[in-house]
Amino acid sequence: MKIGNIEITPLSDGELHIPPTELLNKGMDAWEKHAEFLDDEQLLPVNFGGFLVRTPEHVVVVDTGIGGGAIPEMPIGSFPTKLSKAGVVPADVDVVIFTHLHFDHVGWSTDGQTPMFENAAHHASQVDWDYWIRDATPETGPGREEFGAIPAPQRLAPLAGRMNFFDGDTEIVPGVKVRPAPGHTPGHYIVEVNGNGETALLLADVAHSPAELLEDDWSSPTDEDPELAQKTRAELAKELTRTGALATMTHFGGNSFGQLVEEAGKRTWRNKGV
Repeated sequence: MKIGNIEITPLSDGELHIPPTELLNKGMDAWEKHAEFLDDEQLLPVNFGGFLVRTPEHVVVVDTGIGGGAIPEMPIGSFPTKLSKAGVVPADVDVVIFTHLHFDHVGWSTDGQTPMFENAAHHASQVDWDYWIRDATPETGPGREEFGAIPAPQRLAPLAGRMNFFDGDTEIVPGVKVRPAPGHTPGHYIVEVNGNGETALLLADVAHSPAELLEDDWSSPTDEDPELAQKTRAELAKELTRTGALATMTHFGGNSFGQLVEEAGKRTWRNKGV
């Protein structure tokens, strides 16, 4: 996706198809009007991974998937291949941004000993670092043990002395800034990309499917503070409807961008591709 002079490329680390009721709070009857977000077997495609953001001056990676060490039977581990197919080697990357520090967003950042992106400045939320790494708060949401993934404190230990922390709206490089969007985690952020008057939002885990942006009463067991996550999501849905900015989310299968529009008093997702 081109946003002015900035190019955004999804870096999928793999995709699972699961019953939507395992990830979100509504029953299958609620999905009847959102069937376009399910596959032919009424399963929800759930992507894992991150994004490559290429500006005129910087090569930025936003989140790094589940990473090496996942259970071999899982269809996980394509992040490095996707990066290579985009024409980028790890040494090219000069900025890494973590939207939050759940295990499935920091995976390829290190192998537990050595950083993948040796030449990059790494950036994370001070709030999330304190919560997940300094205080070693255990992840209570589903997934990490099932994937056999390395816990975030162990994964990020090699970066402890070189992490740059943000707190509030922060421009990381020209055209790329982070904005607080708490609820999913205490220090969860989104990434706003601006180029030549165009805007796109990488929503990370504000939502896992566009369906959550169409109504304000969705929730997920992966949210640390479900009530705050709902409030954050509702505010961003209103913003996207008002501004017409493009948006996508990490776990949306295929990582297509879309726009929210209001029709007959209801929000609708218009797919705009990748």
